[in-house]
Amino acid sequence: MAVFPYPPENMTGILGFLEYTNSLTNGFLGFGFLIIVFLVSFLSAKTYSYDRAFGFASFLTLISAILMRFLKLINDGILALSVILLVFSIILLSKERSSEGL
Repeated sequence: MAVFPYPPENMTGILGFLEYTNSLTNGFLGFGFLIIVFLVSFLSAKTYSYDRAFGFASFLTLISAILMRFLKLINDGILALSVILLVFSIILLSKERSSEGL
């Protein structure tokens, strides 16, 4: 059974609560949020083709990752992973769009 530290006595804002929860989950709170943002945005855009839905989801995930990096909920590695995901989706999107023109 793990023993968790008590939160600070004067935690009044949501940012302090998120930082405390992130410390309890060993830094996986922001990563979990990014996975949820990606899955929800991908499934909501699934009425389009998979490459467009993947591009939209990766772009929205990158914007969320930048905001979470400023809040210190994720580290630089996860931000770099989301940038790589966006670059991959742009390459996939351009490849699919170039094959349509032929």
